Amino acid sequence: MSGSGHVQDMNNRIKQNRAQRPSKRPKFKENNRENIYQDSDKKVNRPIFKTVPKEELIEILKHIRERAEKERKRAFLIYGIFFFTGLAVIVALLIWMN
Repeated sequence: MSGSGHVQDMNNRIKQNRAQRPSKRPKFKENNRENIYQDSDKKVNRPIFKTVPKEELIEILKHIRERAEKERKRAFLIYGIFFFTGLAVIVALLIWMN
């Protein structure tokens, strides 16, 4: 008895899986990307984005930038504390070993 039955089963499973996948050709041939994995009876649910006035958008961006700057400063402070604490421990160990 040869072991080719397992290989044939594997090849059949690969063929079946490939047959179940949607074709990639129409996705690139036309602009059909949004419907490729959707069932035909389901509606496409697209996100609805809020629109805000330009002045409010500028304020939102300003607030985000300020918060990012605070977080950057806080991270720099924490890393500095860790660095100088580690440096102090190394210096103390060197002094203790001599």
